[in-house]
Amino acid sequence: MSATKKRRKVRVSPDGGMGTAQIVIPRKKQKISAKTNPRSIEKCVSVEFFKWYSAGAKKAKKVGQPVRFTVEVSPDGSAKAIGSLVTLASLNVSSLEASLSAARDRGRFKIAEILKGDDMLTGSDFGALIGASHETVNVRRGRGEILGLQGATRGVRYPSWQVTDAGMPLPGLSELFEVLGREPWLVYRFLRTAHPELGGKTALEAMKLGQQKAVFGVARNQMNGAFS
Repeated sequence: MSATKKRRKVRVSPDGGMGTAQIVIPRKKQKISAKTNPRSIEKCVSVEFFKWYSAGAKKAKKVGQPVRFTVEVSPDGSAKAIGSLVTLASLNVSSLEASLSAARDRGRFKIAEILKGDDMLTGSDFGALIGASHETVNVRRGRGEILGLQGATRGVRYPSWQVTDAGMPLPGLSELFEVLGREPWLVYRFLRTAHPELGGKTALEAMKLGQQKAVFGVARNQMNGAFS
């Protein structure tokens, strides 16, 4: 018996007796499942793809923008669309909004951490440090003579490091506020940053050393977009 045919021998003679002949009985063809038939799989995927391709082409033409859709192919060869047709512009906007939201969350967290520091004082505590009332501290903050930082929940906090060794608010602070657009958090970051133009010192250190003119020059360059 071969792998493809089953043979049976019988004897047939010309005079009616028995001789020898072969009768070939072909084996039945094995049925191929639609799930394993490559042509069926190709047809299934093609139908699903072109269904969504057609819908995508219509939407792209209507909105005047590229669109995107996703087709999921299972191990058995079946296919189905995942989600819906979306424009690339909407994907970009969603991604941008998510990035901006994450950045805002990081900013709020950072601000909260800064304001919880031991060097951040209430108005009353800062007033006691420089020999002034809470009300006076608030007025001087409004004039830019004192740096006060505000967060979402902790109210205004005053960095203790802005006081000189003589117990006075940092000289030249109001002028720095004017140069930097009267933005308290911008002033804070500028003061705490080391600048090459100041020999690697922070603006705060330079101002405490009486180098206000140099500090103002660096601040103006920064606001004008000029960097060394």
